[in-house]
Amino acid sequence: MMKIKNYTALLHRFYRNERGAYTVMMAIMSFGLLGIVALTVDGSGMLLDKARFSQGIEQAGLALMAENNYSRTNKEHEDVLRQTVTEDELGSKTKLEVQKEKRDQELIRGIVRHYYYPSTYFKDSKDIKDDYDSICGKLKGPNGEQLKSIACEISGKFERPSWLYLGKNNGLSFAETTTINANKIYVQKNLDEIIPIDLMLVTDLSGSMNSSVGGYSTAKISILRDVVSSIAEELLEQNNTEEGKIISKYNRIGFTSFAFGAQQQSNSAKCYLPYEIKPSITVRNNYYYDYYTTIRYSELLSYIGSSQQRYSYATLAQFFDLFVDYDKTIDSIDSFNGKDFNYLMTFNKNSWCLGSANTRINSTYIWAKKNESANLISRFNWVQATGATLSSSGLLIGANLLMNTNPDEEAQPSKLGVNTQRIILVLSDGADQINDTNSSLNITSNLINQGMCEKIKSKLDSLQDKTYLEQPTRIGFVAFGYGPSGTQKAAWEKCVGKYYYVANDKEELLKSFRKIIGLVEEVGHSIYQPPSYYSN
Repeated sequence: MMKIKNYTALLHRFYRNERGAYTVMMAIMSFGLLGIVALTVDGSGMLLDKARFSQGIEQAGLALMAENNYSRTNKEHEDVLRQTVTEDELGSKTKLEVQKEKRDQELIRGIVRHYYYPSTYFKDSKDIKDDYDSICGKLKGPNGEQLKSIACEISGKFERPSWLYLGKNNGLSFAETTTINANKIYVQKNLDEIIPIDLMLVTDLSGSMNSSVGGYSTAKISILRDVVSSIAEELLEQNNTEEGKIISKYNRIGFTSFAFGAQQQSNSAKCYLPYEIKPSITVRNNYYYDYYTTIRYSELLSYIGSSQQRYSYATLAQFFDLFVDYDKTIDSIDSFNGKDFNYLMTFNKNSWCLGSANTRINSTYIWAKKNESANLISRFNWVQATGATLSSSGLLIGANLLMNTNPDEEAQPSKLGVNTQRIILVLSDGADQINDTNSSLNITSNLINQGMCEKIKSKLDSLQDKTYLEQPTRIGFVAFGYGPSGTQKAAWEKCVGKYYYVANDKEELLKSFRKIIGLVEEVGHSIYQPPSYYSN
């Protein structure tokens, strides 16, 4: 009886004693908490790995397209030939076909693993289970014809090991391995030998182009001439035999030189300011602020048309910005037809614009075609650099001239199966202004911010034959020998997007030209719909 009382008292004391209560509770809860941690850690890890895996698949697709083992000229290159093939792998295929497939798998696996392997597997782990599918082929046109473009589609999956695996079927962690899938990726490459280029060089030939750049003694105008010469020879003369880079024989190049205005095609003696101009403006008097003055455009034109820059720079900049009707100027782009326009602001070439020495020299020229690079280079080299800077004058006139399509029947999309790529390349060596010490003109910035570039692209894109793959108009900008800033820099970046470059020497200038034009070989680009393959 005494023992029973002792046991009862012991149990009663245990029940009343709270020491260690939380330890017991935590011991009971710890397994569940560990399970929650396992689910959280592995769950987030899976999401990250899926993102990494998908990104790796996309990059592998671009690499696959760049190497192009499907349709490249030199199919038996070293990376293909070093692939070993067994009799079982041959089946009905040739050895070279299997070698190409194995090389593609090697290329894909090597790139994709680089994205997820270091973060997912233990160091030196070789037990990786991944699998990839890829299909490549030439594309089919809208009428069933074979296009000279190729596409690939790639998909894949891999087995991801759990970082915190708590045992089979316990419900508190993911499985020991989880299959991670990547959505199918589509990539396409347009073989650039079939894409004709119409290139309009809109180049700054203001007086500052006679100065040197980057501490060198060579004038900017001389460097520009060398670069234009290289580009002209590459586009018009050279059949580049590098893999995937055969230049179209239907390429054309033109140029529009600008200073404070630009020449149209037919009249070499005149400069034009291609803006819609208000007949008059009313401004506050600088000395008597309660007094307003009306100024007609003809008065401003008389100053700009003068042989000497004798008008107040600051006043001219202020007035000229006010005279431009920005909305009507942008709307006038819809009327572009490749022919000269009758602009109100027209004057003889002078110290404002390209100089009187260029009166008998065409500072605007279209078109140099195949085997005519020498003619283009000679014409461009004749133009002297003189005047102030107003880049939008050259852009508008150059864009209008770009509406002149190639009359050659063999150059039409219906013959080539592809549209012409139209490119405007604008080069300026300084902000729009009357002289170096004056405040900048805002005409170009205002036009860009109100939609000029979008309107130009839309108008030129209307020339595309929608039956075939469209080549959207490209505008590029190169700041040569200066660092743009403020509103003008922001405006040009808005206009051209990724085709914005700064160059300070010949090498950088040539590289930026080549990138804008696309002479750097395209490795391919992602597409968002399954490709339609051509079959015999």
